[in-house]
Amino acid sequence: MIYATFDIMHIREAYQLVRDALTPEYENREASAMSDMLLEEITGLDRSARLIHHDKELTPDQEEHLQEGIRELCHGRPIQYVIGHAWFCGMRFKVDERVLIPRPETEELVELIKETYKDQEKDHSYTIRVLDIGTGSGCIPISLKKYFPKWEIWSLDKSAGAIELARQNAILLEADVHFSQADILTDAKDGEWKGFDIVVSNPPYILPQESKELARHVLEHEPQMALFTTNDDPIQFYKAILDFCDLHLMRGGKLFFETHVDYAAEVAKIMEEHDFTEVKIQKDLQGKNRMVFGTRSGSSL
Repeated sequence: MIYATFDIMHIREAYQLVRDALTPEYENREASAMSDMLLEEITGLDRSARLIHHDKELTPDQEEHLQEGIRELCHGRPIQYVIGHAWFCGMRFKVDERVLIPRPETEELVELIKETYKDQEKDHSYTIRVLDIGTGSGCIPISLKKYFPKWEIWSLDKSAGAIELARQNAILLEADVHFSQADILTDAKDGEWKGFDIVVSNPPYILPQESKELARHVLEHEPQMALFTTNDDPIQFYKAILDFCDLHLMRGGKLFFETHVDYAAEVAKIMEEHDFTEVKIQKDLQGKNRMVFGTRSGSSL
């Protein structure tokens, strides 16, 4: 389907074309944001530059990419997959249907870890070892490595495709992160892992029967493996990660979770049952209970 035809298309016309195509499906603010993102990717000009050069003509190749982008967006494909990247902690990460699109709430999880350990970077006598479970695009471990370059950071994910993409992001962003393919529900619990000082995770918590409640662009395009539990327990993965921490998190080490608001209290409770102390629930910028973290009791593994 071709949404409009122009002998010559200028940037201002291209922007309006995208807005008009998206408005029936999206709210005005979201349609405007998506239009800006698509035009920036196609033209290489940010919003200010496009306003200045609004009468600049699109090349035939740019017009073709514009029409294809509109088609994909109108069929529900998320804008981040259409343009091939998403921003996280000020860095550009490659994303596609192999991984979840990084969310702003997860940026807050990274900021919580940075704030908690901001003074540790000055101590070079000990190398902190970190494990991110369910790494997806690699946004959490790569962001931590860029901020704490002396840390030794590991990542695991069940999906081979996610690991491949995360490795690409680590190379592009020059972050030395170690990646491993493993399923936290099964083979990840073996004894080959050394002790970690920090474990962090934003695991799946959506029940399979809740799929109809998800937005179409999420359900049809984002990886279901990263969204859904494999049984009727919304904290299935949290329990598995805590079992893992019983074996592989150093005593005195910290565990950081991102959770759904409905499960934060339950996650905090089971952390305490696994000998975690100083367990806290932290709200996100929207005032929702989003993060749960605590310290494994004792002073040695």
